[in-house]
Formats: sequence, structure tokens, C-alpha cells
Amino acid sequence: MTGCKQQTGKADPSIAYGIAALSLLEAIILTLHSTGLLTSDEVDDAFEAAIAAHQHRHDAHSATQNALAAKILSRLRVEGNSVRLDH
Repeated sequence: MTGCKQQTGKADPSIAYGIAALSLLEAIILTLHSTGLLTSDEVDDAFEAAIAAHQHRHDAHSATQNALAAKILSRLRVEGNSVRLDH
């Protein structure tokens, strides 16, 4: 499987759900920060907790999937938002 498509060429809805969820949560965090409801330290703490959650394998995802999720979260933490990430 590459990208969001299965080998059949059809979009994989589970990946789309993940992308949509990440976008929504990212927008919420950015909005809460820009309105002053979350401090920069609180945003950083949220990223730290999310990254830590993916550094420990759990049954729902493979080790590779968790590593990739942690890498994406680490980049978002540094880069600012997913719109500016290189693919």
C-alpha cells in the first residue's frame, strides 16, 4: 500500500479518517493557542504526550505505524502546522 490507496487503487478510508482527525485536532490546538486559551507550554505538553503515546507499541497499530505517527507529530511540533510540511 502506498499513500492513501490500497493495492486495488481505491482510497483507504482508515487513512482518510486519520488525516481528517489530525487536521481537526491541529486546527483546534492552533485556534486555542491563537486565542490565548492554551499557552505555548501547554501546546508543547500536548505534543509531548501524543509523541510519547506512539513511542510505546499498542495492539491497534504496528511498530512502524507508531514510529511514523511519532515522527509526524515531532515535525508538526517543530514546523508549526501540517500545511507547511514537505511530503
